Amino acid sequence: MRAALLLSCCAALVAPNTASAWNPLRAENPNVEQGNELMVQEQYAEALDAYDRAARELPDERAVQLNRGLALLSQGLTEPAKEAFTAAADPSAAPEVRADAYYDLGIAHAREGDAASEQEDFEQASAQFREAADAFKRALRARPGNRNAAWNLEYALKRIHEEEQKQDQQEQDQQQEQDQQEQDQDQQEQQEQDQQQEQDQDQQEQDQDQQEQDQDQQEQQEQDQQQEQDQQENESPMQPSEVERFLDALEQNEESLPLERARRRSAGQRPPEKDW
Repeated sequence: MRAALLLSCCAALVAPNTASAWNPLRAENPNVEQGNELMVQEQYAEALDAYDRAARELPDERAVQLNRGLALLSQGLTEPAKEAFTAAADPSAAPEVRADAYYDLGIAHAREGDAASEQEDFEQASAQFREAADAFKRALRARPGNRNAAWNLEYALKRIHEEEQKQDQQEQDQQQEQDQQEQDQDQQEQQEQDQQQEQDQDQQEQDQDQQEQDQDQQEQQEQDQQQEQDQQENESPMQPSEVERFLDALEQNEESLPLERARRRSAGQRPPEKDW
């Protein structure tokens, strides 16, 4: 209900006979009258053109800036609308014009606060509602007893608290998300480190096995080579000098063989010892 009131109050100020519209009793101007009629018809861009012409004709009339601000705000142009309302709230303006200017300035800030909140920019939303609350306070000072300004001030203060709570929750969620990301990253790094260590260990074992296998193969090759070398030495033909030595040895053995046989026979025919 309060949010609807906040937006509808500005619409009520659009009517030409309201306090925020041009007062024809103070200074009649055809461009102002045309602008007021176009505002009623919701032709806001055309109304702004009319008010701009009036502003050039009456540069010191702050109420024209008030109407310009309403035409701009009705088109969603909050920034230039705030500038127009600020110009309308100049100390030289009439109290009723300043009261309406501050009120509409509060509306403009509140709209920006709503937009920022929808974008989840709660810090900006809170700042805009603070500006809105300040503007509504100024409106009440300029026109005490303004119920709409009092209600909207209460609404703005409430929204400040809500946006601050949202901001705190957002920061907490962001911190939790950051902590979770860091935790996930640490786990991932630990997993990668463990995998790397496991791979290094496997590679080390493979290298060791390969080294042992290579050593066994080398020893087997050396053994095979030695056997082959021994076999070749056994199968190689005897040199002439070796043959000659072999025959000499054989001849010596043959010459000594009959003598050995005779010795053995004589030993077997020894006469028996005397039997005394």
